[in-house]
This record gives sequence, C-alpha cells and structure tokens, in this order.
Amino acid sequence: MTESAFTARATRRHLIKLGLAATASSLAAPAVLAQTKATVLRFGGPLPLTTNYGQAMIKFSEEVAKRTDKRIDVQLFPSGQLGGLKDMATAVQLGTQSMVMFTPSWIGNYAKPVDVLSLLYLPKSQERMFASLDGPFGKKLEGFAEGVGFKILAWWNGGPRHMLNNVRPLNTPDDLKGLKMRTQTSQVWLQGMRALGANTVSLDFPEVYLALQQHTVDGYENPAPDVVGGKFYEVVKYMSLTGHLLDIFVVAMNKKLWDGFSAADKTVLQESAAAATVFQRAAEAVEVGQALEFLRGKIEVNDVSEANRALFAEKMRPVYAQFESAIGKDIIDQAIKEFG
Repeated sequence: MTESAFTARATRRHLIKLGLAATASSLAAPAVLAQTKATVLRFGGPLPLTTNYGQAMIKFSEEVAKRTDKRIDVQLFPSGQLGGLKDMATAVQLGTQSMVMFTPSWIGNYAKPVDVLSLLYLPKSQERMFASLDGPFGKKLEGFAEGVGFKILAWWNGGPRHMLNNVRPLNTPDDLKGLKMRTQTSQVWLQGMRALGANTVSLDFPEVYLALQQHTVDGYENPAPDVVGGKFYEVVKYMSLTGHLLDIFVVAMNKKLWDGFSAADKTVLQESAAAATVFQRAAEAVEVGQALEFLRGKIEVNDVSEANRALFAEKMRPVYAQFESAIGKDIIDQAIKEFG
C-alpha cells in the first residue's frame, strides 16, 4: 500500500477541526426549492468527494436520482463548502440546509443521550455496534435526535481510533500514566483519558503534527488511515492498537423537511441511504487494513490483547457513572448490553 493512496483523506480530521467558514449566501439559500421540476436537497459534509465518505455521498445522490427519475436532486457540497460542522449542524437543525454528514457528538450537543456513542471502550466490536445501531437501540437514539430537529438516515463507519506516542508502547493503562496526550475537548473524552492516567492537553488538530515533532505533547489518538494521510508516522514512534473508540459518522436531514416527504419518497431516501451505507462501511474497513499494513512498515505497532483491553475498559466504569445523569443511566446500561 503506497502513501499516495491515502492522500485524499489526509486532512479528514484536519478539515473537521478547521471548520471552514460558510458564506452567507450558501447558508441563506433554502434547503428545498419549491415550484421547480426537481426537489433540491443540499447535502454538506466536511470531507472531499475522493474519500470513501464522499464516494458514499455520491452513491446516495445517484440512487435517489435513479429511484425518483431525477425528481429529487441531491446536490453535494463536500470539503466544508457550507461551513464547519458547527455551522452545518445549526443550518440543518434550522432547516436552511437539508442534510449533513457529521459525528454523533454534534447531535449530542442538543440531545445528550446520543453522547453515549462518545464513551470510550463501550463497543467490543464493530459488528455488534452496527447491528445494534441498525436495530431498536439505534431507533431509540434516532428518536432523541428527531426531538431536536435531526432525522438520522444512516450510521457510517469511522473506523477504530488508536493511541500513538513517542515514549513507549501502550499495553496496559499503567503505560499511559503521565503521558501528555492531545485529547478532544469534550468532557466525555477528557474525563475518559484522565481516568486512564493520561495528562490531557487541549490542542487544535492542525497544531498536533508540530506539537509531536517538538515534543510539546507525547502523543495523540487517531484512526489508522488518518495517521497515514497526515503523515504522523514521521513524528511518532509507537502506535498501540487500543481501539478505544469505534468512530461513527451520521447522515442526518432536517426533521421538518423529512416530515414533508410522501411515504414513497421516504422509502426512496431510506433505501438510497442504506445502499450508500453498505458501500461506505465496507470501503472504510478496507482502508483501515491497508493503513495498518503501511504503518507496520514505518513505526512500531503493537496489538493490545483482549485481557489488557479489558483493563482499559474497567477504568471507564467510573466515567460511565459520572455521565449517567446527563446521558441517562438506562441508555448507558442498554449500550453496554447491546455493544458488549
């Protein structure tokens, strides 16, 4: 696997964190243009169309066009053309943008139970997680999202996130103690990493490469394809396959817009999203395998045994309890049962 194979998704998280500013005209345009031959849906995302996420957006658009004889026109706005994720989340919630692809934490800002998907070491496998999200538990979370203005159409695969650093391989939580780890800024993330013994450092993602290079931080965490895409293997020595979070992207539509479609058109949209989801989940899994193969030839990569992974997971129990009041104890308990 060559390094260039990952160039397209090199700035996946960089683009997400950078949050390109939206123009006033693009946010002001209506989500659905009435009195025209086609109903226009504006679908925005943070990543280029060359990524598997962008390709899945294209597939969704093509499926909708084919199934409606182009009566519904899904127009794509990749690479943050409609703004950063905060801009797009707000626009979709308000109805000035039709659709968005983003992480569940953005819905969790409005509907706290959805933040259950940000708890570290919760799912034991992607198979169990997606089986649950495609079933009744996923429907329950979708209900919380609908209550704050989002209709979830799909759960896409973001791949497992792993820890990287310049000090030592990480096999148990004790290995993480005292390391300065760049961490995402949400409280769920901060408390989780602190429970594992890390000294958390809040840092904008575009600054991480230089911080690792200058040893301002000891390490950070990322999915394997993003490590390759961002060339982080140039500035870290060790990658430990901790799989502390199985990342997810959500495809969501404005709820009022969804409610306005006929039953037949809702079926079309759901079936088109399902077809795009099958493609995307498989494509991400392939990219993850290719990235890990590449990285094993560049830096020291160590697997974490199931027994040691259980030690990490056990450290999360007090964190789960800490967020029971915000997320809901029943939701956390059900997620543990469903995902485990």
